[in-house]
Amino acid sequence: MKHLKFILLFGLTIALFSCEDNEEQRIAETQRTIKQNDSILKVISNNWIFDVPPPTLKVAERIGVWNEWQQFNSELKQKPTGSLNAFRQKTKALVNKADQLKNNLPPFFDKPQVRSRMGVLVTKIKSLYTYISIETIPDKKVISIIADINHEIRALQNQLDEMIRISEIPKEQGEEEMLRALDTVRMANPGAMPPSNTAMPQARQLPPVTSPGNGAGYTKPTN
Repeated sequence: MKHLKFILLFGLTIALFSCEDNEEQRIAETQRTIKQNDSILKVISNNWIFDVPPPTLKVAERIGVWNEWQQFNSELKQKPTGSLNAFRQKTKALVNKADQLKNNLPPFFDKPQVRSRMGVLVTKIKSLYTYISIETIPDKKVISIIADINHEIRALQNQLDEMIRISEIPKEQGEEEMLRALDTVRMANPGAMPPSNTAMPQARQLPPVTSPGNGAGYTKPTN
């Protein structure tokens, strides 16, 4: 009985020291995580810079009433502070604003090339949200994506400016009316118009007419 008590006491002592070791290890890991997150937060905060250049005058006139564009830019300019969670919430808000921007293009800019640019921009912002939501954030990757987003915003504005510039190129007299007429025909009966690159069939050439005779040297007799 005495030996049994000794064994139980020894086991409890080992368990107690084991729990203390686990608790100390847990506290140490928590402190390392906090220190690492503080370092990551500082790096991300210093590089959280979205450089949206002012649009050209003509682009500004076109997007002045584009509310989704104004809201997106306003969201970009508001830098989060305080914690990594604040940056996560900001990135989530940017994803929502970017989706609204893509789904509400003004009719003039609602073209394939603009939709393509918008798709790339939205993808980059969603990638930023994915990486910044990881428990241990890869700060270098986040910084790289921020630079990509800035690049895509500039490319998008350049695309808008290019569309306006092309639309202002004067057309030759009658060209615009002809294009509108062709579009009307295509819309009314798409199968009636042959593709523009389809060659028209050539007329079949008839063989040359020859006079009857014995050969090529035959000469019609004169009366």
